[in-house]
Amino acid sequence: MKILFCSPEAAPYAKTGGLADVSSALPAELRNQGIDCDVVIPLYKSIKKSGIPLDHVTDISFLSGQGISQGRVFSHEHMFFIESDMYFNRDGIYSYANRDFPDNLERFAFFSRACLELALALGDVDIMHCNDWQTALVPAYIRSLDVRGISSCYTIHNLAYQGIFDATLWPLLFLPYEFFNPSMMEYYGRINVMKAGIVFADRVTTVSPSYSLEIQTPEFGSGLEGLLRSVSYKLSGIVNGIDTHVWDPAHDKLIPCTFSPGNLAGKVSCRESLKDRFSLEQNKAPVFGLIGRLVDQKGIDLVISAMDGMISMGAQVVVLGTGERWHEENLRQMASAYRGRLGVCIGFDEALAHLIEAGSDFFLMPSRFEPCGLNQMISMRYGTIPIVTCVGGLKDTVVALGECEHPYGLRVSRPTTRDLLAAVGEACSIYTDRPELFSSLRDNAMKRNVDWTQSAIQYRTMYDEMINFRESKR
Repeated sequence: MKILFCSPEAAPYAKTGGLADVSSALPAELRNQGIDCDVVIPLYKSIKKSGIPLDHVTDISFLSGQGISQGRVFSHEHMFFIESDMYFNRDGIYSYANRDFPDNLERFAFFSRACLELALALGDVDIMHCNDWQTALVPAYIRSLDVRGISSCYTIHNLAYQGIFDATLWPLLFLPYEFFNPSMMEYYGRINVMKAGIVFADRVTTVSPSYSLEIQTPEFGSGLEGLLRSVSYKLSGIVNGIDTHVWDPAHDKLIPCTFSPGNLAGKVSCRESLKDRFSLEQNKAPVFGLIGRLVDQKGIDLVISAMDGMISMGAQVVVLGTGERWHEENLRQMASAYRGRLGVCIGFDEALAHLIEAGSDFFLMPSRFEPCGLNQMISMRYGTIPIVTCVGGLKDTVVALGECEHPYGLRVSRPTTRDLLAAVGEACSIYTDRPELFSSLRDNAMKRNVDWTQSAIQYRTMYDEMINFRESKR
């Protein structure tokens, strides 16, 4: 079985979020299970500047909306890189100075078609596994070119980002005009790139079972719930895992002291280091960490509105992330007002992310929707109790206090300020007054299996079904 995993980003080569981690860790686990799986991403300027050795594989050319498009393909270990200086030799991946590149449709249409050309050049690809809107056109090109022998799987990592563009740009795609209709790629008079993946892929997956059901409802469907219900026969959810080699408190080189379930002395040291890093008061107050995009989806507005109450409860809070400017500014102002109790870092720092996971007592994820989420699983691995809402992957990966005999998290009943404060208050009470329960929650969390093994087995089963179905139709 040969899988070509198509993604706009993959760690450590190019990363803006969790998709990069998935695009690295899942293919690696598939290879561990005996599947031949390579990854293809664009050759961004940052990758060229990194100096990694690249081997030239082939040149590609094809007819496109721009005439004849050309590119080169390079490889490094299990990675392929598509080179086009016109599209990818620039600062940024999707945007620059907080603005999307105006030619993103053209850029990722080229990349999607180039991925298919690479698969054809390799000659032995069975399945192209596509991810998010940036590669959603691959199944459409397979259909329009009547490519036989290659099946496609399309994974929705976040339905909120669909790749919607003006209809006047349709000629750039070099797809049949009959594809531009409401049952395919037209969306209220505009182009919806994600619809191409949903409509034309042989299988569609999301990154948790609960999210696959949620997106078929008006509340979470982002306008595509009807389409998703119509393809429910090929839609399923497979929960993500995390890379337990990167996120391993027993061997993590980015934290000051390592630790394990049987020896938590290092976590105490990490906690002290985290407080020092943010100039927090060195006292017995519980530390609540938050890492992520500072947007309403993640509930950051709830955290900001609850901050006064959280601080009055005795909590200390550390925040790392970037997002909406008004959220960033509110957090900066609050950090100034609550010196010694609130620490804020606007930006992203990999080492600091590891320190926050290792040094916090609780981790805040009051998301309004969450396709899967990775930080709750990373937190569990580091003995940091996740405080989460009951949506998507947070529902599937966290069993909260009161939900079973061996809980390892706390639940925010609804994404409201009041319910978040109630959960934080419960956390403070457990930490201060019920140390045995806190230790039990932490121990249960650290014993959870959050790696990619079981998820990769489910993907392998799906791949087998796709190939067997294709063979049965011959």
